[in-house]
Amino acid sequence: MTTDRRTVLGAAAAATALAATAALLGAAPAGAATAAAQQQPGDTPRLQVLTYNTFLFSKTLYPNWGQDHRARTIPEADFFQGKDVVVLQEAFDNSSSDALKQHAADSYPYQTPVVGRSKSGWDATGGAYSGTTPEDGGVTLLSKWPIVHREQYVYADACGSDKFSNKGFVYAVLDVNGTRVHVVGTHTQATDSACAEGENSGGRAVRAKQFKAIDAFLDAKHIPADEQVMVAGDLNVDRYGDEYASMLSDAGVVPADARTGHPHSFDTRENSIAADRYPQAPSEDLDHVLHRSGHVRPDSWTNHVVKEQTEPWTVSSWGKEYTYDNLSDHYPVTAG
Repeated sequence: MTTDRRTVLGAAAAATALAATAALLGAAPAGAATAAAQQQPGDTPRLQVLTYNTFLFSKTLYPNWGQDHRARTIPEADFFQGKDVVVLQEAFDNSSSDALKQHAADSYPYQTPVVGRSKSGWDATGGAYSGTTPEDGGVTLLSKWPIVHREQYVYADACGSDKFSNKGFVYAVLDVNGTRVHVVGTHTQATDSACAEGENSGGRAVRAKQFKAIDAFLDAKHIPADEQVMVAGDLNVDRYGDEYASMLSDAGVVPADARTGHPHSFDTRENSIAADRYPQAPSEDLDHVLHRSGHVRPDSWTNHVVKEQTEPWTVSSWGKEYTYDNLSDHYPVTAG
C-alpha cells in the first residue's frame, strides 16, 4: 500500500467523568495478578468494535473526494451502528471529521479529539507532538461508554510523506459498567517508496519501531492482567504477508481467533475508490482489532471485513464526473 494514497496530508458530563476517574484510575488492588490468573476469559466484557479508515483527506489538497458527503453518510451506515467503540483513521480534514463526529454523537457521546491536531481535550500528550507539523494524525475514538482517561501519543519515527503528519495513537480507558477496558487506536507508517532504504523498504522498519512504541507505552502503564487491552486501526500490515508475524511480536498483541467476511480490507479490484486511485496496487488486509498478550480477553474473538457498498455518489474534477459506490478506499472491519 503506497503512500501515494497516504500522503500528507464527547462529551461526558464532568461529574460523571470525575467520579469514574477517581474510582477507576486508582492503584490496582493487591492480589490483582492472582485474581487475573483465576479469571475466566468470558468474564471480561465482549465489546463490539469498529475500525475504519475514512479517507477524509484535507479538502484543501484533495477537494474532489466528497468528504462532506461521506462525513454525513458514514454515521448512517449499517456497519457503523450498535458498536461499543469506534476507532477512525484518516480523519484529517478538520471540518469533515468534526461533522462526522457530530453526526455520530447521539450513538457515541464519548469522544476523543483527533490525535495530533492540538493538545486541547487530552489528559496527557506524549511522544513527538509538534504544533508546527502541517497535518494532524487523523485518529479519533468514539465510545458508547464513558472515557475516563484519554491520551495522545505521536510517533517519533516516520519516513516519506508521513513526516509531515502527527501520526500516532489514542489511548483511552473506558468504564464499561464498572470494568476498565483499555483501547489503543492507531494508524501506523504508510508504505512509501521514499522509505525504501535497506531493511526499511517501504517503511517496514519504521512500522516496527512504532509497534514497539505502543508496546513500551502499555508496559509503562502497568495495566493489571485482568483488564482487557485492545489495539485497533489501520496497521498498514497485510495479514497475508510475512510482516504480520513480526508485527504481532513487536506490538505485543495476539491474532484474532477468526477472520471472516471479505478477504481484503483494502481492495483495489472491488472497492470503487481504491480501484480508481490505485489500479496497479495489490489488494491487502491491513485493518485489525487485536488484543494485548498477557491480558484477559473474551474466550473467542473475530475480525470481520464488511464489504460496504452505498448509493452511488458523484464528484466533478476538471470538467469530468466520477461516480463511486463506496464510502472510503478501505472497507470497515468490525470485531467482537
